[in-house]
Amino acid sequence: MSRQDDEKILQHAASLPPDPIDPGPTLGPRVEVTEQGVCYVGTKVDAQTGAVTELPPMWLCDKLEIIGRGTDEGGEHYRILSWQSRGNRHTQIKAIPLSQIGERASWAMLRAHGLALATNRRALEQLAAWLQTGGSDTMHQVTERGGWLHGAYVLPSGEIIGTPDVPLFYLGDQSHANAYKVKGSADGWRDSVAALARGNTRPMLAIGAALAAPLLGLVGLESGGFHLYGPSGCGKTTSANVGASVWGLPREQLLNWDATAIALANAAAARNDGLMLLDEMGQGSPEAVSMAAYRLFNGTGKMQGAKEGGNRDMLRWRVLVLSTGEIDLAAFMQGGGRRTRAGQEVRLASLPADAGQGFGAFETLHGHENSNALARALDEAVQAEHGTAGRALVAHVAANRPALAKRLQRASLATDYLAGLHAVEASGQVRRVAARFAVTGEALEIATEAGLTGWAASEGHAAMQRCFHDWLQRYGMGNREESQVIEQAEAWFAANAFARFIDWHDAGSDREPLMPNCAGYRRRTDTGVYWLVFPGVFCDELAEGFDKAMAATTLTKADMLQTGNDGKSTSVHKTPDLPRQPRRFYKFIAIVRKDETEAEVTASAT
Repeated sequence: MSRQDDEKILQHAASLPPDPIDPGPTLGPRVEVTEQGVCYVGTKVDAQTGAVTELPPMWLCDKLEIIGRGTDEGGEHYRILSWQSRGNRHTQIKAIPLSQIGERASWAMLRAHGLALATNRRALEQLAAWLQTGGSDTMHQVTERGGWLHGAYVLPSGEIIGTPDVPLFYLGDQSHANAYKVKGSADGWRDSVAALARGNTRPMLAIGAALAAPLLGLVGLESGGFHLYGPSGCGKTTSANVGASVWGLPREQLLNWDATAIALANAAAARNDGLMLLDEMGQGSPEAVSMAAYRLFNGTGKMQGAKEGGNRDMLRWRVLVLSTGEIDLAAFMQGGGRRTRAGQEVRLASLPADAGQGFGAFETLHGHENSNALARALDEAVQAEHGTAGRALVAHVAANRPALAKRLQRASLATDYLAGLHAVEASGQVRRVAARFAVTGEALEIATEAGLTGWAASEGHAAMQRCFHDWLQRYGMGNREESQVIEQAEAWFAANAFARFIDWHDAGSDREPLMPNCAGYRRRTDTGVYWLVFPGVFCDELAEGFDKAMAATTLTKADMLQTGNDGKSTSVHKTPDLPRQPRRFYKFIAIVRKDETEAEVTASAT
């Protein structure tokens, strides 16, 4: 390029207008997050020149990250925050309802978890504004329940197993989070804990309950459980610990039967689709245990009103309970003067911890000198290996969910468990319990196929069938409520049949019979004896706690109560002392049920 060309370029450049001066970034109020904390940087405007200058930073709190937003099942909105608490530097992640941000409760909660905050009002107002509008807007599903949610499984510790379809944040009870830590490996648990439990039906039942708990929802089974009872030292607690090792450290998972209703509801919601371990029923009162049983197995928390009107969303859950105690549920309740409802006995199937082989809860000692030595070996094993098998099973179920759901549905029919029983057709209550044992057995088979137990095929089902038949032997094949009605009537007559009834002959004599607290009349005929019971006595005493129509029907089927000619449960009779005043009575022709053997002989002769 020539010198003349250079001069032309320079002349052209000189004729152009000058470039605008970059004023730099526009100053404005903002929040800055640094290692030193969260600060608010304000500005002021000079009244004379209009120049904007920054004010010194105002410290709001320690370093804090806003992870995102969230909504719960009731539609309430949250901000999800993360920080490291002062002192121990532990990471804290909390969800705060938007409705509470700026209120004293929110500041108290943040300080209680190690976050230092400013104390002056202006700084807190700026912090509240930033917490509501700043940070990430990534949406999360906030939940107070554990278990299956959006394709992933939430443990009571808040740990999420699997990849959920949407981001999850667990807001439930984490008071037992340390109980769900992992130690060892799935292979290590298989080769130690599962190997020692093999061939021992009670520890296998405990393992099965722990593995079946996440599967209840797939098959639509209600909450329920198993209660192992027996004297101290029989191995029931060791068996329960073996089951608890599927999910974590056993001792830390133990809950008490005498906990408050709210505490139990929170614990159950946290363990939704999971195992709930309740130790030593005898520590609670019969009233507390009765309330706890209803609360747990109904699957819903207490209905509570909301401050803004209406009702709060109730906690809901589905759990499988593994309980221990020195006596069974019915005997425990009876000792406190309360009767066990049939629904409670069905929901919590009581099973003797003693397996009947002379080794307490064990049948096979695996080379150990005695049952105490095996129990010690199991305790050492669960301390060294825990928390891995449950996580491995959940991962396996998540990958094969549709196929396993169909398989569990077939298993819940409990066909093999009910086969070969030479008795009347099983009641609906018995079938419900059989389905729970069958699904527990199928869970063991699924875990075996996934390489988690080291057992042979069908060992799990064989052990659960043995446990089911041990339960059935003491419960019976019939309806439990009907059995309770008959047992109560038999006990009442045993105490009152010859003490509170006016003899028919005495009633017809001139001498007025003296009968305090009279229950009716007793008459002896050529064909036998019958008792006429006043309707009020029948309802208030014989059928106490039961529907009187159901009780009368049950006692009629048991060949104890005779119906009237009009088909009613009562019949009309004229007594010698009031011959002109016919009255209705419940006529009992027997005070004990007909013996089953006698009934079979009678049927055969016919």
